Amino acid sequence: MPRIADLVVLGGGPAGAVAAWLAAKDGLDVVLVDPCMAPERVEGMSPRLHAWLAGRSLLAGFDGLVGPLSRISHWGESVRSENSEWLVSRAALDAHLRAAAVSAGAVLHRTSGRVAGRGRGMVRIALADGREFTAHRLFDARGRKAHAGRRAARRGPSTLSICGWVETDGQDGDGPLSVSILPIRDGWLWLARVTPNRAWAQFLGDADAPGAPIARLEAALRDVAGRVPRTGRIAAGSLVVRDSAPVLMPPARDLSVLPIGDAAAAGDPLSGHGQFWAVSSALAATAVRRSLAARPGAATEALAQRFLAERMQEVFLRQSRVGRDFIRMMEPFREAPFWARRRDFPDNAPLHTPSAGFETGRAVVVRDGLLEEADILKTPASPSGVAWFGAIPAVEAWRAVSAGMPVERMVARWGDAARQLPQIIARERSAAQH
Repeated sequence: MPRIADLVVLGGGPAGAVAAWLAAKDGLDVVLVDPCMAPERVEGMSPRLHAWLAGRSLLAGFDGLVGPLSRISHWGESVRSENSEWLVSRAALDAHLRAAAVSAGAVLHRTSGRVAGRGRGMVRIALADGREFTAHRLFDARGRKAHAGRRAARRGPSTLSICGWVETDGQDGDGPLSVSILPIRDGWLWLARVTPNRAWAQFLGDADAPGAPIARLEAALRDVAGRVPRTGRIAAGSLVVRDSAPVLMPPARDLSVLPIGDAAAAGDPLSGHGQFWAVSSALAATAVRRSLAARPGAATEALAQRFLAERMQEVFLRQSRVGRDFIRMMEPFREAPFWARRRDFPDNAPLHTPSAGFETGRAVVVRDGLLEEADILKTPASPSGVAWFGAIPAVEAWRAVSAGMPVERMVARWGDAARQLPQIIARERSAAQH
């Protein structure tokens, strides 16, 4: 008889490993399936995700980070370095997060797996090593591999990431390490200088453009000469080629099998939020899992399906529109094929609908780890809507401030945190001035 687990997670990247860690901490019988053979590559981690992982001790003992480093953007008409990011070894990070899941109680199987069948609320999973499991629920976190045989709801222009280690000119000795983003006619380059003599290069270009991958990466490095430290040869055996097109998959109809991370929606790399989306996707699936366990029934299932569908669509469109708006800044390359194909994807709608005021609405949100429908406040600063300012309902807070309620009355109602409500509402309104 196949073993019965509460949850099987296919894929042990950030989405799968964090989802397995959360489920194991909830006391579930969790099986995590991953071949643990991902190629070495370097990625950027946002300060926001770094803070979330560190705040939960998920980076304790992890030495695969460099930073935070200044991110120098050679985009449009200017060179800017307002933001920063951490550089992370993805293979090392994935292994570290899988180990955290195992420490929490998950069982790791170093192989691949697939859904072999489903019915009566159960999922049958077949592993490549011949073993089988039956689970009450499955999270599919296999990244783009999970798209095989499935038709995308939306897909962006075909795009390749071509990456590898390159030598850099170390004549400036111990000069500051940094990350550079550089547009060229055939795409754009992300160059992460990890040491004075070594950098990780990632070139994004059209999948159907001519030339061998290593030749295209070499050409991209030549194109940015003079804007970054001089680069030399690409290290033998370090080349990694990956599909990087934005993809939105159809929403899950069967809540016993939930795609998370890139298996659900793979965003535009220009948005810079790939890892953050992966982990936030795991958190969203966890809220669905917990809600279905706490309040089983058709009403919760409908709420969960609505939450997942709206969230996937919103995140995908936001990330794709961020990338589109960056693309449109590159007027010198307007007619070049790479840039022309992406100027109008995914649409011509603004990143956010402009608003000069405040609006109320309803949305499915997560509260105390569970889904619920709540009032939200859409503001110039938060056009997607916010449900609470801390623990204070946002709509009620806005109405109280707008009605001129004395601060002491607000404090009596919501506690000392309410003293900041007039300033919070002013900040939410201030975006309309810019």
